[in-house]
Amino acid sequence: MDRRTRRTRLLLQEALLRLLADKPLNRITVTELTELADVNRVTFYAHYHDVYDMFDQLRTDLIDMYTDMTYRHTQEMCNGDYRPFIREVYMSLDGREQLLSLLSTPSGGNLYADIIDAISKVCTETVAPQIILGIGGPAGASIGTDGVAVTGDASGTGETTSYRMTVDPTMVDPTMVDPTMAKTLSDYQFGYIAGGVVNMLKDWFRRGRRESIDLMVNMTSNLISHSGREVYRENLKLLNERRK
Repeated sequence: MDRRTRRTRLLLQEALLRLLADKPLNRITVTELTELADVNRVTFYAHYHDVYDMFDQLRTDLIDMYTDMTYRHTQEMCNGDYRPFIREVYMSLDGREQLLSLLSTPSGGNLYADIIDAISKVCTETVAPQIILGIGGPAGASIGTDGVAVTGDASGTGETTSYRMTVDPTMVDPTMVDPTMAKTLSDYQFGYIAGGVVNMLKDWFRRGRRESIDLMVNMTSNLISHSGREVYRENLKLLNERRK
């Protein structure tokens, strides 16, 4: 994408965000959008089919941004350090009032949930296999919906490798581990963490961003610090005991 295209899309996105602060998406017209962005209608239709298509692309861009952000910090989160990830989340929206305000509007409700789901999904796929009681298999393995961990191709054959999760016996009795339960717990725990980070971000904006980013990063990290690997293992034990 060249510089001119990026600038045009940025102008249109900023105009859309400004309009969404006052009215729902279904009441925004291409005419008022292009007038506010000072972009002609021909240019708009060169990039988007309609206003809904534009919003969908904005949604996709945001989800991709947070997905990539989460991947960058998975190893730190595996070690129990969420601060670098939380800091980048805050920094990504600092000064972008219109984008932050979108998360608080009816039009942004689903987007808010989608961002939480995106962060949670990456953590479940990449962080959980390394946190859960020292689960066996290479780093970066993902847990499939059937509870089977799957790795990418490491041999150049184009094939993926599946294996049943193995357990560090010093953490949990191997005979009591159900991979499906581990996957379920991952969904709950990382959904909780992702929701906590995004909720703190929303409240920070709603209160006028009076607190510094450093303070917010530390408070957010402290609040979710009790949702680390030890809690994960304890909750997994509870799930396994329920199975008895």
